[in-house]
Amino acid sequence: MVRHRLLETVQHVLQVTESIDSIHPGGAGHASTIRVRLLHAAVRSRIIKLADKRPAYYNMKKYGVPINDLHAIGTISSFSATVIWIGLPHQGVYVSKQEAEDYIALWRLVAHYIGTPTECFESPEKARAMMESIMMSEMAPTRMSGVLARNIIVGMENTPPFYAPRSVLQALTRWMIGETLADALGIGKPSILAWIFVSIVMFLGLVWVYIARSIRILDLTQIKVRNQLSYPCNMLTKFSILNVSFGCG
Repeated sequence: MVRHRLLETVQHVLQVTESIDSIHPGGAGHASTIRVRLLHAAVRSRIIKLADKRPAYYNMKKYGVPINDLHAIGTISSFSATVIWIGLPHQGVYVSKQEAEDYIALWRLVAHYIGTPTECFESPEKARAMMESIMMSEMAPTRMSGVLARNIIVGMENTPPFYAPRSVLQALTRWMIGETLADALGIGKPSILAWIFVSIVMFLGLVWVYIARSIRILDLTQIKVRNQLSYPCNMLTKFSILNVSFGCG
């Protein structure tokens, strides 16, 4: 189930970032985003109804409306600002000011489709400030968030096409989110060999990124190849880890 949900999320991101036409009304990215909005509405309604019948299920007074604006802003931020200022820098990749503006603008449009307030995504500076505010005020790992994080690793362990062992996935996780947060989530300690392997992969990936960015035809070609590998949607299962690792690059 975890792997299925991960693939669904990857599919949505791929459709949103496929092309300008894809995110325009009627495109695959637009349709996918509207489906997400309807799913959120359905889940919100169900939680509220269950809370009315069983108050212990969800505390509306304490937590507010489920899947509210703050939750939605945090989600959009995780796909936009977090990628620019945390995810990519942890891999040694830094975007230009124009790239940051363009990428934030893309997810500002997605936020509009989702029904999320867009004021905090009006500029890269506002988007980064919102991301840091959420991290400071809302991030407090719990036992359940640790379970969810570890389930993602279990769901991706030894799956095609690379069949990455758990130790490698743990090293990748710790590389991307840092030791402090990884310890708080109960992510296991990877082996020395796993760390060496991940270091090599990250170095080679970094070299490739900057070579591709400096040669436009090469950059366009590798984007085209990745899109071909990722579509049609029924190929996502075959290339699951490939998409999760590199599909949003």
